[in-house]
Amino acid sequence: MHQLAFGIEKSNLPFIWVVRNRPVGEGQMNDIILSGYEKRVSKRGLVLRDWAPQLRILAHSSVRGFLTHYGWSSIIEALKYGRALILFSGGNSDQGLNARLLHGKKVGLEIERNEVDGLFTSDLVAATIRRVMVEPEGEVFKANAQAMREIFGNEELSNNYLNEFTRFIEEFSPSACHC
Repeated sequence: MHQLAFGIEKSNLPFIWVVRNRPVGEGQMNDIILSGYEKRVSKRGLVLRDWAPQLRILAHSSVRGFLTHYGWSSIIEALKYGRALILFSGGNSDQGLNARLLHGKKVGLEIERNEVDGLFTSDLVAATIRRVMVEPEGEVFKANAQAMREIFGNEELSNNYLNEFTRFIEEFSPSACHC
């Protein structure tokens, strides 16, 4: 997490970072933010503890990208607002598949890891953030994420899919079957 923090700082871009401290032992919390970090980034970054209104933040017009652990709910929320993705693996089982899908669709870019030990450096974090957010290469990610907004941000389409699925389930439920 320290490499992630330093990478966000090294990117020299404005940010909001939501940090949830994890329990390390009985009654103890592990503060993943090193002393002095918040003061160093205070001119361009905001560190929020425990909870933040993610949808309200993503909906704001000044937000252009989203560094995420790429769980499916976060992906849907980001694409609902057309936000390009910077992908940071937390190690859950579906994340590798999600990363391949998002990279293939050119809506997100995964932070590279060292082939030997699977770790990443703050330099790789900063470079990936900058590639998506400010480098010319990132324009395709932002454009494709905006295009995905037409699907993920369309409530009528989502409701139609949900209604069709509900009808399908009702038609094939055991009570509807005359077997």
